[in-house]
Amino acid sequence: MTQTSIITELVKKKAIEIGFNAVGITKPAVLNEDIERLNYCISNGYTGNLNYLKENIEIRKDISLLFNNAKSVIIVLSSYYPERRQSTQSYYKISYYTYSNDYHYIIRKKLELLLHYIKELRNDAEGKIFCDSLPIFEKKYASLSGLGWIGKNTLLINSELGSFNFIGGIITNIPFLTDEKNLNYCPDNCSVCIDACPVGAIEAPYILNASKCISYLTIENKNLNLKVNNPTKYIAGCDICQIVCPYNKSINAEKNIWYKSNEYVDWKKEQWEKLTQSQFKKIFKNTVFKRIGYKYLKNNMLNCLP
Repeated sequence: MTQTSIITELVKKKAIEIGFNAVGITKPAVLNEDIERLNYCISNGYTGNLNYLKENIEIRKDISLLFNNAKSVIIVLSSYYPERRQSTQSYYKISYYTYSNDYHYIIRKKLELLLHYIKELRNDAEGKIFCDSLPIFEKKYASLSGLGWIGKNTLLINSELGSFNFIGGIITNIPFLTDEKNLNYCPDNCSVCIDACPVGAIEAPYILNASKCISYLTIENKNLNLKVNNPTKYIAGCDICQIVCPYNKSINAEKNIWYKSNEYVDWKKEQWEKLTQSQFKKIFKNTVFKRIGYKYLKNNMLNCLP
């Protein structure tokens, strides 16, 4: 084995030891097709008020502009598929990724451990960690690193882990061996995710209109005057297009080791409606609900009323 192959295997092994469910490595690329799709969505108003998507377009296209001397992009997946889920009788629904504490901090701390290990192996190593924090097409790089493919609902699908995974990564100056990308395993005649969306947010295969999406409207929307017709009863995110996906039918919940369901997963309708602002700050302080905010969460409940 060459020195490069040895260090590559050591880093991959370490990533799994740390607790990530999967790891892949690819090279920086110029992503022209992804930029074209993004520009199409922006020009058609599909990105709503996600104005950050209009910024740093050139960096998104060429990751080397973000990190000088980038040689490799390490991508990790972390399953959040919950073992304990809301009752089917729950009135208000919340998406799986909101069940536990904020994944951004968890993944970043684990990636810091991995980067530290890389620097121990190579004293000339440098790296930049990302997890929803930098202008990077994370799902695309995950597919390029052999960790899955992007489904028609625009989410990354892994053949073993499904799509309920958080993505994180490290851009580094070390030239690791790279993995081959997977093919697209979504059958041409499969449209279950598109058909299941109750608001028609998936305009076409691989094209999401975020301004219609319940997940966007319950998390990113900051307009209290906007009255949303929400037939799903989701008040934080939405999982419908993922739940119906055939690749999510036999996921092993034991793969989820970091994201345990919090107490509010079992709440009844009355508990959500009686939630006070002080309770919200205490109960949800370490969760992604902070991103929604108390008054917007309450507004999401109002939009669920018949």
